[in-house]
Amino acid sequence: GLLTPADEYLTGLLPAVRQVSPAAATLAIVRAATGAFPADVCSGVERAAAALDFRCVLRREFDARNPEAANLAAAVRQAAPDILVAVGRLENDLLLARRLIETGARPPFAALVAAGVQRFQDELGAAAEGFIGPSQWEPPGPASEGVGDPGRDGDDAIPYFGPTAAAALDELRRAGEAAPAGPLPVDYPMAQAYAAGVALERCLQAAGTAADAALREAAAGLDFRTFYGRFRIDPATGRPAGRQMLLVQWQGGRKVVVWPPETASGRLRIPEPP
Repeated sequence: GLLTPADEYLTGLLPAVRQVSPAAATLAIVRAATGAFPADVCSGVERAAAALDFRCVLRREFDARNPEAANLAAAVRQAAPDILVAVGRLENDLLLARRLIETGARPPFAALVAAGVQRFQDELGAAAEGFIGPSQWEPPGPASEGVGDPGRDGDDAIPYFGPTAAAALDELRRAGEAAPAGPLPVDYPMAQAYAAGVALERCLQAAGTAADAALREAAAGLDFRTFYGRFRIDPATGRPAGRQMLLVQWQGGRKVVVWPPETASGRLRIPEPP
């Protein structure tokens, strides 16, 4: 009940594009052929496309072990969509991004799931500019200082639990620096693991026991905020309720939150041709 489900990962992409490019109308979807995650992410995008009258001009599946990125880039170039959505393994997304740039096939808006993490920019450098990705959470910065902190985000009616955003970020940075394999960036996968522990602590308090059934019942009745955002689930399904996925875009060498509008720290940009 902590993470935004896969079928909601990129549902904000098409509304965000329409906001800055009202004439955008075509979409290409490229995804790994196996695994539920790529299929679920793309099904959510297709539902959003139908609601906003976007036309899908390319649907292509690939073998994640042998993605043939050059052929994928050629197909994207021929389809010439306004928006590209690509979902594969991290290595698939990086390889496709390189081929799109090298061949001049990159559409005006390109969203790759891997673009939401720091390694995407570490690998591509300046070529990462303009790519869009999903993020479950972004650390507070100059444009979002105090987001998630008690009394700072406009949701005072909902009780707050756990460390402030600044304190959580400090602990995460120390943990990343002490990682056995070398320093790790504080990306949303690390934050969501920490937030799971914070949510569990609150459920343990409410249940008074570590029994599974009691914890599940407690979670179903709780509604609170943490540094990671709101915790509230649908009692029947366990799916998160009242929480939106973030969209980030690489701008000037850093991630900028561009969606949803109420938490955005910048505006979606159309990247200059490489």
